[in-house]
Amino acid sequence: MWIEAVLKCDVDHTPYRVYINDELITERFYIMAHNTVSNNLVVELEDSPAYDVRVESLTDTIVSLSDYSVKEKLK
Repeated sequence: MWIEAVLKCDVDHTPYRVYINDELITERFYIMAHNTVSNNLVVELEDSPAYDVRVESLTDTIVSLSDYSVKEKLK
């Protein structure tokens, strides 16, 4: 399955981690540069009855999960 997580933050270069089903998937910096297409995470994972997507900011600045979708195929 393909999972796309849409992330939001108001501060550039904020470090964060994304967990799916309690497994660390990535650690990144939120980027607000003009040449950045998006801060969305797209990842392919094994099928699961459910997916628990969680974002953890590594500072006091909030990085939030705006939305996520699960698809069988990536378009």
